[in-house]
Amino acid sequence: MKKLFSLALLLVWIGTAAPTKAQNRNLPDDVQQSGDILKNLDSLMNLWYVKNTTYNKAKKSENIYGYRADEVPTFSDSVYTARIEKINSPLPYVYNDKVRGFINLYAVRKRQQVEKMLGLADFYFPIYEEVLDKYNMPLEIKYLSVVESALNPRAVSRVGATGLWQFMYTTGIMYRLNVDSYVDDRKDPYESTEAAALFLKDLHSLFGDWFLAIAAYNCGPGNVNKAIRRSGGKRTFWEIYPYLPQETRGYVPAFIAVSYVFQYHREHNLYPQTVNLPKMVDTVLVDKEINFASIAQVLEVDVEMLRDLNPQYKKDVVPARNKNLYLRLPATKAYNFGTFKDSICNVYTRSCAPKQPVEKKIVLKARDSSDSTVIVMVENTNPSYVSKQQEGNNYSKTKVQYTVKAGDNLGLIADWFDVSIYSLRRWNGLKSNKVPVGRRLTVMVPSDKTSHYKKINAMSKLQKARLANPNYEAPEQKVAVKEKPEPKQTTAKTTVENKTAQTQKSSTSGKKFEYYVVQRGDTLWSIAQRFPGVTVEEIKQLNGIRDNRSLQLGQKLKIQKG
Repeated sequence: MKKLFSLALLLVWIGTAAPTKAQNRNLPDDVQQSGDILKNLDSLMNLWYVKNTTYNKAKKSENIYGYRADEVPTFSDSVYTARIEKINSPLPYVYNDKVRGFINLYAVRKRQQVEKMLGLADFYFPIYEEVLDKYNMPLEIKYLSVVESALNPRAVSRVGATGLWQFMYTTGIMYRLNVDSYVDDRKDPYESTEAAALFLKDLHSLFGDWFLAIAAYNCGPGNVNKAIRRSGGKRTFWEIYPYLPQETRGYVPAFIAVSYVFQYHREHNLYPQTVNLPKMVDTVLVDKEINFASIAQVLEVDVEMLRDLNPQYKKDVVPARNKNLYLRLPATKAYNFGTFKDSICNVYTRSCAPKQPVEKKIVLKARDSSDSTVIVMVENTNPSYVSKQQEGNNYSKTKVQYTVKAGDNLGLIADWFDVSIYSLRRWNGLKSNKVPVGRRLTVMVPSDKTSHYKKINAMSKLQKARLANPNYEAPEQKVAVKEKPEPKQTTAKTTVENKTAQTQKSSTSGKKFEYYVVQRGDTLWSIAQRFPGVTVEEIKQLNGIRDNRSLQLGQKLKIQKG
């Protein structure tokens, strides 16, 4: 009986395994060897915003060829050749059987993933194109990210290459991508695209051919140089093709196939699916450590959305401790961030604080000899603190009034009264987080803490600030103290130095200056162009800059007015 059962299991296993092997055998060798390409296409489906894609309502209008919904068009080699020749690009696109294998992969076998990638392209490609245009590179290089990661910013290869552009750790560090316990810039769409463009530009300068540069991006310039030597000094991809690593042989054909499918997707009955990412994104500067949960609570945005827009933050924390960091938000929420930034910081600070101990008072009331009723009364030892999780509990509540003052916002008020912004809005019928000065707000507070919360309406700003942070100190007023200079002995050298200083002072006296904050993409040359009559050398000298590449985002530059 056991033998029959084992035989049955073996037959079932063979029956289920055989089709998969047969399916793999049907794929061309180059496609079978491109393990990371296939893996990333499948892992794309696990992303939250991809799972929440919606069917494209405009599909019927885009179906200009009248295909049936389930129709999968295929074409002859001559049609593929003619279409690829029409792609307007400086890249040396060609069609052959290697390319056809990958066209079949994307346009036939992985149609669902391709339609989702077409939707993602609407979000990522404008980022890529802006950077590529800045460096005067072919815009078609953007398709390389599809081959590398299937437009998945969280993609990680079997050897550790990470992000949309699949940077290895060492290469990422070489191109100034920060990787530490909290941040991985390889997953940042903006930073990684900047680094990828510079890396590819360097590779193109080395080999003088874009397809060789793309091959070197995959396997490293050393392997490409080795293939060139083995080929007898040939300098094109197809001439050194047999001497490249197996996986890299399919890399350029896959790139050509993606370029073709994305430009001719309608001809293959493929249409972009709407992805759950905002159409408009704005960037805000964060100067204090905060986490996604606090941002989500105050701004009423989904934590998953924050993760998708900011995949570089590993632990849902923006660790802005010693330097400013960027946070990307839906444009509709970015404005509110500036308004409620202090509230977000307070919520995060409170979430990190140790839990307040509670005092339990237990009263036993006997019903009869065999039963008793236990009433547990919980009082917080800190009368100014009530957990927001306890808001919904059936404690006795009392209404208190608070009049909105200049500089107040719902986030701050919620912190002072230990309630949530959502509750404030619900109690007062507010449709948004905006509240006018002078508006009287109703706040529900525990009855036994009423006297404490009533005092808040008459408190000063400093007193209210200390409710959220007892250690808060008002900014000190710095008073300049003029010290009497010590008498100096006059020497010939001192006299010369004094005359030089007086000359320099007289040369700068009467000149006016203004300040400029460095933005993303700025260079010393582009900044100088903003101010007529100002040169790069003048900016460097005035700000003590030695290296043209040492500009930092947010850096404040002193500019002499003309």
